[in-house]
Amino acid sequence: MDASISESDDSTIAMSRSVEGRTAGDIIPEGVLAGIVAASAVALVFLVVDLLAGEVLRTPKQLGVILLQAMGASPSATADTTSSLALYTLFHFVSFMIAGIIAAFIVQLTLRKPIAVLLFVILFAAFEVIFTGFVAFLDVKSNTGVTPMQVALGNVVATIAMAIFFLVRHPNLRRLGKALKADE
Repeated sequence: MDASISESDDSTIAMSRSVEGRTAGDIIPEGVLAGIVAASAVALVFLVVDLLAGEVLRTPKQLGVILLQAMGASPSATADTTSSLALYTLFHFVSFMIAGIIAAFIVQLTLRKPIAVLLFVILFAAFEVIFTGFVAFLDVKSNTGVTPMQVALGNVVATIAMAIFFLVRHPNLRRLGKALKADE
């Protein structure tokens, strides 16, 4: 066995030991926090985009209108920007908290078995398709002006924010490259 493989094996063993004893009670709060970080990053991106367009909170209001319309709300209900903003904000943060919890479980699995990092790729692709497709599909009925590109940009920013969050909380993830080479 050459030295690079034994170093990688040592990295894998060290990563496995660092997660022993972690329960769902430890992982879920971490996932919720990761989701809040990601949702806040997306909200910040939408705020900047809206400020540049000259209308603060335009994107979340419009996405809230799309949600209200999808729920079959009357046109008068969709005219209430406070309701649409509140609905979208709730949906936005809850969705990202759920994604964060899933990501936290994947992180724990990856710390034990580094090849599980591929689940992150699948998770990212699924969320891109689901949320971008959801907005594109529902926006056909409304003329809100929210583009699927804005949603895709938000998801990329959220993914980066969540990745940074987990890398800071779990420095052993930085050894993932060495551990993956050992699995080859």
